[in-house]
Amino acid sequence: MKINIVRIKNFRALKDVTIPFDSVTTFIGPNGAGKSTVLRALDWFFNGKPGTLTEKDCSFGATDEDVEVQVTFTDLSEKDREALGKYAPEGVSTFTAWRRRSPDGSDALSANAKGFPRFNAIKAASAAGTKKSLYAELQRVQPELNLPAVKTGPAVEEAMTAWEASHTDQLAEVPESLQTNFFGFNSGGKMSGLFDFVLVTADLRASEESVDGKSSVIGRILERSVDRAVADEEIAKIVEESRAQQQKVYVEKFQAQLETMTTQLNAVVSSYSPGRAVTVSPAEVELKAPKTTFEVAVLDGATETAVERQGHGFQRTILISALQLLAQSGAASADGVICLAIEEPELFQHPIQAQAFAKVLRSLVEDPDKCIQVTYATHSPHFLEARHFDQVRRLTRSTDETPVVSVHYATVADVKARLTGIVDADVVDRRLDHNVADQLSIALFANRAFLVEGTTESSVFYGIGDRVSQGLLEAAGVSIVPVGSKTSIPLAHAILNSLGVPAYALFDADAGFETRARAKNKKQEDIDKERSNHARENRKLLRYFGIPEEDFPCATVLEKVAIFEDHLETILSEQWTEWVAACNEIEAATGISLAKNQLAYRTATLKATGTVPEMLQDILVKAEGK
Repeated sequence: MKINIVRIKNFRALKDVTIPFDSVTTFIGPNGAGKSTVLRALDWFFNGKPGTLTEKDCSFGATDEDVEVQVTFTDLSEKDREALGKYAPEGVSTFTAWRRRSPDGSDALSANAKGFPRFNAIKAASAAGTKKSLYAELQRVQPELNLPAVKTGPAVEEAMTAWEASHTDQLAEVPESLQTNFFGFNSGGKMSGLFDFVLVTADLRASEESVDGKSSVIGRILERSVDRAVADEEIAKIVEESRAQQQKVYVEKFQAQLETMTTQLNAVVSSYSPGRAVTVSPAEVELKAPKTTFEVAVLDGATETAVERQGHGFQRTILISALQLLAQSGAASADGVICLAIEEPELFQHPIQAQAFAKVLRSLVEDPDKCIQVTYATHSPHFLEARHFDQVRRLTRSTDETPVVSVHYATVADVKARLTGIVDADVVDRRLDHNVADQLSIALFANRAFLVEGTTESSVFYGIGDRVSQGLLEAAGVSIVPVGSKTSIPLAHAILNSLGVPAYALFDADAGFETRARAKNKKQEDIDKERSNHARENRKLLRYFGIPEEDFPCATVLEKVAIFEDHLETILSEQWTEWVAACNEIEAATGISLAKNQLAYRTATLKATGTVPEMLQDILVKAEGK
């Protein structure tokens, strides 16, 4: 059983959002967009005690509306169906449950079950007499149902359940109230052992999670990994033996004295109340076997210290290690699915550790022998795999007086559809595994993306921005993305746009290729082949951006795309000779050739005197979305 779809209504910043979940679900977006709110809404659904939410949790003061979290599960196993019973009968592939907080502060949990609609009123009746009366009326008006005769309220329930079991073709989805501990809100729920939601918040302390308790990470690991039953049985025997020995000592030491006291006391009592007597004897010893518990400490060299005395980084390491062990122990004991929900998994970790943790989470999910689902809210590109862009959920927040949160996501099929006639489906798969996916991780966090072919273009345009103000583009949230070649631009553009990142593109038409080819003494047949390749790719790009097709388009700056008639170096050499001079100076100073060197290009762009070519300035303005 895994989370398939979540709908959240009137919960903090989330007025009404519907979010599909995957094996790994990555939430990204600016601060305040609601990434962590999704995780906390789910934690309330699974683990929140009644009364946890208040009016302050309602969206923008909507205290007269329900707060609602709806979760649909998929991949139901036979064990799931057996536990869920009527909520997940054969032939039904999903199970949906709702949790609501009403304006009066009360909590309610409900789920879809299959039932016969005409039974709804009977099931809803609280009094046994009313149930019998409604049942009898249904027997009278619909004798074709062949409902059996009954005499009691419980018998009515049994008769309806039996009828539904033998007439599944006449059942429909019927929302039905569930017990508040269905998901283990008060422990021991029906879902206990089937699905375990574990939230690690950004402010969670490892010292709290290292205590052997029901809700702590360490406690859950021990519950799944360590069988306390055998030890508890042995301890119970020891306690019983101790109780018996203690009782024996009481008898040996006090029995004679208490018998004498009883005789003396009764002699007095009988004088006041003839026929009655009292007895004084050793009381039964009450000893309760203690529960087996464990504790975690840190061995730092030869010194043992408490977890809370360690630095934030090491405490986070303990949490990460515990989460990994929890996932592995859960799979090993076949105790159902564990959903690890982590707020800022990169917190207090250096980049190498973050990369390692991201790989561990991915490996746990992709291992068919493990029952793991992972979701996290992150600001780190180490936890965002553009290869799996279809598992990314990008949240944005409008600037309206009452902000609206939107959730952007796309499937691989969506992107392939955008590229129909431009990039073949099998080519999309290949490029996702290579250069395109490697370049997009940071761009997906950007407010806007600027797609260029290579690193020299990105160096020059970053340099032009720095000439105006240091870090101009970065401060504006613009990411320049070198995708490797113009053939990769449509795929990168389609992915970014699908996830709600506005993207501007620039490509070279390469009209001057033939001159360069002849200078290199290439054969005519190779030149003809190269011309055909350039013309074909140019036409594909023009078609993708909705521009009339031609083999070698002229230089232009449009709303969605800019085109160099040849390439960047041609414009720089013809329109910005000072840039060429600056490049030559850098090359002379270093004593090495710096052709196509991105550091040299950016440095030359900053050092060059003169005026930046107008076309380059216009392109940068478009890239910034101005």
